[in-house]
Amino acid sequence: MPVYQTTFEVNAPASRVWQVLTTLSSYGDWNPQIPRATGTIEEGARIRLRLMMPGRPAIEVSATIEQAQPERLLTWRGHVLAPWLFEGYRKFAIQPIAPGRANVTHVEDIHGAIAPVFALVMGGPVQRSHDALNHALRARAESLR
Repeated sequence: MPVYQTTFEVNAPASRVWQVLTTLSSYGDWNPQIPRATGTIEEGARIRLRLMMPGRPAIEVSATIEQAQPERLLTWRGHVLAPWLFEGYRKFAIQPIAPGRANVTHVEDIHGAIAPVFALVMGGPVQRSHDALNHALRARAESLR
């Protein structure tokens, strides 16, 4: 099953990266992959996400926050129709590396019965979308003071 994973450095403290990731109401200001998100960031809570892929219509997804460890880890899991058919898992791990700097590991794990077909058709666009989110997250965290 396709897994997209990257680690990148942000010239901002872990607290600011966390703030950007957890202020769902601001996703439309910076996030090209998830331009709309609503809900509460707390373990067990449901959030609603609008996902955008290049050249594809937007889809609305409901996800459950699995882990929300301030300034360290945010994970959620959502599916389309049924988890066995198509499910996505998202993880943002934040690690301080120096004062005012952090590494972010972003994982997008797509699985389910139709995931292999999805990977064949959409693998490249998903990777580009994943990378665009990373770039936008870095830019947003570095621009806030």
